[in-house]
Amino acid sequence: MGAPNDKPHTPILITPDARRRVTFPALPGIEPNQTLEVVAEPDGSYRLVPIVTIPRNQLWAWTPEAMAKTARALQEHREGQTVDAAGFLAEIERKPRA
Repeated sequence: MGAPNDKPHTPILITPDARRRVTFPALPGIEPNQTLEVVAEPDGSYRLVPIVTIPRNQLWAWTPEAMAKTARALQEHREGQTVDAAGFLAEIERKPRA
């Protein structure tokens, strides 16, 4: 069997220790301390999916509504429909206060 990085599809054997921990050799796409989701497949195999965790106080940014607003804002910026901060502040100062 060649080195794991030579052929990513080459099987790699790992054995859990007494505490059910496993150690992976260096593999492309898996970084140290990276969180992986273990997905049980219908055929009995397992698939590792690299994931990124999001702090609870930032979950709002990943709602469909927030993502749509962000996409719209980025599109408006690409089309030159944005105002710089100084212009925005000047506009606010011109408006009468209630």
